[in-house]
Amino acid sequence: MSILVDQELFQPTILTDTTFFQQQARLPTPQEVRNAAASPSRNPCVATRVLFPQINMFVKYGPEVDVAEAQCLRIVRYYLHSKVPTPEVFGWDKDGEDVFLYMQLMPGVPLSERWDSLSGDEKGVICDEIGKIMSNLRLLAQKPSETLIGSVTMQPIRDNSFQSLQIGQTGGPFRTVKEFHDWFSTINMPLGTASPYRSWLPDNHSVAFAHGDLHPDNIMISLDVHPPNIVSLVDFGQSGWYPDYWDYCKARMIGVPRSAWLTESIPRIFGRDLEGWWPYWSFFLERLGR
Repeated sequence: MSILVDQELFQPTILTDTTFFQQQARLPTPQEVRNAAASPSRNPCVATRVLFPQINMFVKYGPEVDVAEAQCLRIVRYYLHSKVPTPEVFGWDKDGEDVFLYMQLMPGVPLSERWDSLSGDEKGVICDEIGKIMSNLRLLAQKPSETLIGSVTMQPIRDNSFQSLQIGQTGGPFRTVKEFHDWFSTINMPLGTASPYRSWLPDNHSVAFAHGDLHPDNIMISLDVHPPNIVSLVDFGQSGWYPDYWDYCKARMIGVPRSAWLTESIPRIFGRDLEGWWPYWSFFLERLGR
């Protein structure tokens, strides 16, 4: 059963109804965050991350950080609080070119740090848990009058795969899967050109909420608990509304080639129904050097 999302609920920038404000009077200012940054990013495309463990807060900021990430987290937590573990968002701000996202500092460690030390059974349990989380994310649905492929702020899709589009091309938003596939099949081709391989992308797919960046670095698990359990799914910077095959294909693209995560875990997480999509999806993405 789908859960219809009312995107108008998630517009405020200081979320005084969150647990943070039960103990604290205000968020750190942008300048206080900058002063606390141990290693500020020199790459404008890479966010600076700052920890405030004394107030259980994590802040990321930079010119490419987008409030859509905070709103994604807010939506997921509001509608799927007991089904998808995520950090609580406390608010967001902007100072100059930088956007600041304030959120809960999650316990645990990235799955990537414990993966090699887990037994086969423990890995299986983790993968099954991830599979349930990803299925629960796909429960989120748009109102029929608001259906689009794009960010939750109704802007172009935020997927990093599309950072190198040629001049004149933008990543939506798109009103239908067909409209998206028409565009996706002609990425970085001369404008107005039709792809002879367009039929490789059938349009009989629904639009679903996707995380967009599923890999072991973005899955926090318990540190000293056996068997381990998932504490949180993090980094929703590329999340939004996509065709329902998107998370599977992205997870395959960013997985380490020939790794057990790629060859065994991803099929266990997503099942094998979408495997046929991979060669066609990756064919079109190769135009971007991916």
